Amino acid sequence: MEDSKLYRAITKQLHRISLPPTTVPLATTADPTTTVNLRAPPLNLLFLPYARLVKRSSSNPSSSHNFTSSSLLTRRSIAIALYALIPLALLHYLLTLPPPLPPPPTTAAHSSPSPLNQSKASAAVSPSPEAPAARCDYSDGDWVRTTAGPRYNGTSCGDTIKAGQNCEAHGRPDTGYIYWRWRPRRCALPPFDPVEFLRAVRGRHVAFVGDSLARNQCESLVCLLSSAFPAQLVRGAGGGDGDGDGDELRKFRRWVFPSHNATVSVFWSPFLVNGTERPKAPPPAGEQYHNRIYFDQADERWAAEVQSFDVVVLSAGQWYLNPAIFYDRGAVIGCHICPPELNRTEMDFFGVFRLAVRNALREVIFRVATSSPARRPRLAVVTTFSPAHFEGEWDSPTSCARTEPYARGERVPLYMDEEMLRAELEEAAAAGADATAREAGLAVEALQVTRLAAMRPDGHPGLYSRPFPLAGGVRERMPNDCVHWCLPGPIDTWNEILLQIVRRWADGADAGAVSAAPTNYAVKLAAPD
Repeated sequence: MEDSKLYRAITKQLHRISLPPTTVPLATTADPTTTVNLRAPPLNLLFLPYARLVKRSSSNPSSSHNFTSSSLLTRRSIAIALYALIPLALLHYLLTLPPPLPPPPTTAAHSSPSPLNQSKASAAVSPSPEAPAARCDYSDGDWVRTTAGPRYNGTSCGDTIKAGQNCEAHGRPDTGYIYWRWRPRRCALPPFDPVEFLRAVRGRHVAFVGDSLARNQCESLVCLLSSAFPAQLVRGAGGGDGDGDGDELRKFRRWVFPSHNATVSVFWSPFLVNGTERPKAPPPAGEQYHNRIYFDQADERWAAEVQSFDVVVLSAGQWYLNPAIFYDRGAVIGCHICPPELNRTEMDFFGVFRLAVRNALREVIFRVATSSPARRPRLAVVTTFSPAHFEGEWDSPTSCARTEPYARGERVPLYMDEEMLRAELEEAAAAGADATAREAGLAVEALQVTRLAAMRPDGHPGLYSRPFPLAGGVRERMPNDCVHWCLPGPIDTWNEILLQIVRRWADGADAGAVSAAPTNYAVKLAAPD
């Protein structure tokens, strides 16, 4: 009786054992999705003979009531053997599986007739000669405390820094914001080295093109370089602070470093393409209070000088958040934040900002390709969107009052920031893969600062965009600058990364490798905030 129960229990468990079939692509078929199913022999076929031994043992009449020690030992030995053979059979099953076939080759997707789109599609299926892993992803890291101070201060570089970003001179009492360094997670970012940067741009012209954040980065670079080598301001002396209507001289400044015959310039172009800025004060009732942006027209204030640039750094974005009317070939194509009475098609600023970056890069490609001498090594860099940190109304005394960076994970990336970043990375990659650009010797890179900048709410002037704002006490309404960056401050890190990009480009250009394959930029979008 007991032996019969043992037999039934074993066979019942064996029949339950059924390993799934192995699905393998069929190598001989034209359709890579066609598969065949391969199944190992059922395990119950392997074990049933041993189970039958148990049954025969149980059928022995002498085992019904008079169990002998030998029969009991036999039954136990068979059961132990069965359970010992199960893992051996599984191992045999796994070892006899056929090896998986390699995946079928991918085919390139059809591309747009546009040269930029064609180049982008080909770059997606052609591996880069330089492995992406060989380059540092400077955008992934953490801010860590340091005891090393900056290379300059608000006094030593006071003539270069815009007054509103000279936080030290305006009386900001805390200095902790200057004692942080960006540390990438998978590689090292060396401190800024003026000798190394000027060696890379010896006899060359570095131009910053864009809005006031482009100027902010340019002034940071000049301060970093002039901490070791004297700079001469040769254009744009005088003027105002660079933001007012009468500040045209400061919006177009140029420095030379005689020690290396190097030039650094800044060009005011808040839209990157041609545009008309709205007045600072609201117009009379009935008049439109919008920027006007012409996407089919280059901003000749900088485009006319592209042929003199060796390195051009494009930086914009914040002005696209403001009300604007968009034009193409003389016709209105849309509007952003327009009143209903204008009867204009509302367009989101992500798409129009992408179009502006694309057309600005195309303008650089065109001017470089038609310049003389031909195939002179050039570099275009897109500094990605720098987020603001208003935590409340812009004129609230506490809107921009943090004194330390966010910790990793403390601030969820904003959807807007990630979309602006996506547009710039994709357009930079497409322009870098453009055949005309490569033939002309133009390399295109993206300087990814969006995510590391998003972690520094403490680095803005805040109330100290004006001199000693708390001298008369705290008022109910006090304007803040939570967009620009104190100098010295976090934006100096932008130029530490820029140095690595320029150095790598200059080493290749000086060695004759004018145009390296574009970096494969991967963007992971965060969920909307």
